[in-house]
Amino acid sequence: MLILELLGTLSLRDETRPVPVAAQQKRPLGLLAILGLGGKPGLSRDRIEAYLWPESSGARAQHALDQTVYAIRHALGSDLILSTAREFRLNAELVRVDAWEFEQAIRWTAAVRHYKGPLLDGFHFADSHELESWIDTNRSRLRLEYQRAIECLADRSAEAGDHSQSVTWWRRLANADPLSAGATKKLMLALAAAGDRASAVQYARVYQELVRQELEMEPDAEIADLAAALSRPAITATVDLAVSPRTPSVTPSVAESTLEVKERSPRDRRLLYAVIVLAMLISGGAIWGWLRPVPAKQVVRSMLAIDSTEAMAPSTAWSGRLAISPDGSRMAYIGGPRSQLLIRARNQLHAIGVPGTEGATSPFFSPDGRQVGFLRDYIVQIAPLGGGPPITVSNSLTGVSGASWGPDNFIYVDAIEDGVGLLRVEAKPGALPKPFTTLDTARGEIDHAWPDVLSNGKGVLFTVRFRGKNGKIRLSIAVADIPSGKHRVIVDDAMYARYTTSGHLIYVTTNKTLMVVPFDQNSMKVTGEPTALTEGMRLGFVGGSADLAVSATGTLVYATGAGQGKQELVWVTRDGRAQAVDPEWPSDYLGFPALSPDGKWLAVARVANAEPTNIWIKRLDRGPSIKLTLEGNDNSGPAWTPDGRSVTFSSGHATGATDLWTERADGSAPAVMQLHEKRNLHNAGWSPDGKWLIFRTDVASPGLGDILAIRPGIDTAPVPVAATTFTELAPALSPNGRWLAYSSNETGADEIYVVPFPNTSAGKWAISTGAGTEPLWSHRGSELFYRAASGDLVAVAIHTQPRFSLGRSAALFPAAGFTSLRFAPQYAVAPDDRRFLMIRAGAPDQLIVVENWFEELRTKSQR
Repeated sequence: MLILELLGTLSLRDETRPVPVAAQQKRPLGLLAILGLGGKPGLSRDRIEAYLWPESSGARAQHALDQTVYAIRHALGSDLILSTAREFRLNAELVRVDAWEFEQAIRWTAAVRHYKGPLLDGFHFADSHELESWIDTNRSRLRLEYQRAIECLADRSAEAGDHSQSVTWWRRLANADPLSAGATKKLMLALAAAGDRASAVQYARVYQELVRQELEMEPDAEIADLAAALSRPAITATVDLAVSPRTPSVTPSVAESTLEVKERSPRDRRLLYAVIVLAMLISGGAIWGWLRPVPAKQVVRSMLAIDSTEAMAPSTAWSGRLAISPDGSRMAYIGGPRSQLLIRARNQLHAIGVPGTEGATSPFFSPDGRQVGFLRDYIVQIAPLGGGPPITVSNSLTGVSGASWGPDNFIYVDAIEDGVGLLRVEAKPGALPKPFTTLDTARGEIDHAWPDVLSNGKGVLFTVRFRGKNGKIRLSIAVADIPSGKHRVIVDDAMYARYTTSGHLIYVTTNKTLMVVPFDQNSMKVTGEPTALTEGMRLGFVGGSADLAVSATGTLVYATGAGQGKQELVWVTRDGRAQAVDPEWPSDYLGFPALSPDGKWLAVARVANAEPTNIWIKRLDRGPSIKLTLEGNDNSGPAWTPDGRSVTFSSGHATGATDLWTERADGSAPAVMQLHEKRNLHNAGWSPDGKWLIFRTDVASPGLGDILAIRPGIDTAPVPVAATTFTELAPALSPNGRWLAYSSNETGADEIYVVPFPNTSAGKWAISTGAGTEPLWSHRGSELFYRAASGDLVAVAIHTQPRFSLGRSAALFPAAGFTSLRFAPQYAVAPDDRRFLMIRAGAPDQLIVVENWFEELRTKSQR
């Protein structure tokens, strides 16, 4: 059996015979190390070539890799490296890799035994910055896992009453990082619990002197406070620092320190010898009185001041807005007047906008924190923090409900289609997303979203949406294995799970409570009982998003204000001036506003007081309102009938599907089912003469969303109006009923088109340039409005005589600060075409940052 050691100095040895010299050369040894770091799944050819031969052309790098693989196989056996056309991996039956074994035993004594030093210590590839960065990331990750393993062993020893062994473990951690205040405090408390308060006090003095000399700063005041507490009653002694450390009465914990002294500098050895001698000469005395616990790191909460030009974009139903880098030094969020990606360094007063990211959603960091990914409909892009334009990873299939970048260099991402699980796409230009998870439709699963890759790369946490037989939606947390994608539910009534490097899972319940529960990322199992942390978290309507992010170093960041879900209706003029419609009508959620033909009444989907989504009718501006729908679930997408007496809307009623219903606007009669199909139906609209009912199917349907129409009382089945293999959304009929505007992604991005109606095959005109959504006609039919990718509301002049043609196009005002949704317009046009009824957050967002949050998390989870 070959043994490949990556922890400490890179080493390759064979248990039965010498390793051939050819296998110990730099390139073969480097390739073996890289494959070892890639884990049992292995790595792609492209990644290996980029790491080892970054300056070589594709053909030359490929030849070099093939030659290196041949040399290894010739020297060590043809079965050592297994390969396909595009991937290589080590044969786990023929080679043992210490890094693999370390990660498998991460919380136990074996993990500490395997860790002999920093990963690949002293082994460098100066000509490959990307490889060096990857090694650094893994080196830091394994070091943190090593420290957590020792902490776990020390805590377990203390819980078992073996304080001497607890001292041994804490001393080992303190020796590894003698300038760590946390390790020093833990060791002092362990020494006191073992009956050696005097040694604890003396160790504090040694630590304080070391900090002053090495860092030229005052040590942590909590160390002095703890030492003072342990000194009551005071015990003093005079010690000769020149005493030999070979005194025979060394205790086991002191012997442990003596062994580790050999690896330290002469100056450090003298300091540690002083501790050893003091431990032998000072009598511990009887422990009496109250022993104050070691003060934890101070948990500090602060609110970031955000300039109005850098405010967070309004929260949406399905997309995210916030991320934090692994080291906690940067935050990425969506904001500004054009809803672009903003980067806020923790030591800066202002955020910096990333060019070319207008319309971005759901930011996420790379494992090394040097790049930020973000989503648009169908598109996954990466922005290097060092500068340069965004890189398109993929431009198909992906949605906006979250993405996570794993240590395997794959991005796990939401799919645009309902009824489809998570996707997996390699983080490189032009990559093709592939299915990762599969919906368990037999159990009622309808969507997988909000992925979060575990730090060890073994699995992915995500949110599962279920639909019951009664149509009711419920949410749960699941974990999927990498690379198989097989998943299982681990927490019910929960969403937006995030793994913390403290060994916990945090998530949000449907009643907006932030919870924490112990979680073992190796077994991918919950290992304890959940504990509530805080209430009142913001949740995105339907999609389960939350403004919540945690760094690997224990910094928590979340949003308040509009993040709590309050929204309001506003009138916006053509030059962008906004005025609230009715400040006394607060709502948790508003969507799909529709004005009655006379412009005096509003129909809107609304959530208030945590009730389900219902259709409300309101007199404008500050008149009374009624809740129209009293049954069904997810009632949305209202549209007025031409006579202004009734409203047609979509609802999940008794059939289990989303159907179209019509109800009198004054609520004087029960709702009547307008149309039922096998596919879910949304966004209904009537022709001006009331003869045609037009609507769209959901994007989980064959063809990924179609626009259909039916003449009630005449047609026995709907007819296709815009129904292709692409996704057609947001149908809008012109005031005279002769033209149909809609969006389609046939070019790769959503664009606005107009076709004649009902003969839609008689012509077609592209309206938008550079992507567009949410088309609506002016009441005179002379303009068509839409939302541009930049976030602007755009008006395009329309001429229909003597034939259809386009006039001037003009951006009216930045509309990124108002709710937007690609599926259907989230605004309405006033009868005079001079104002727009839009939805905005009721209050500015504030970002809250909690430093050293893991201390609070550990305290609460242990109660």
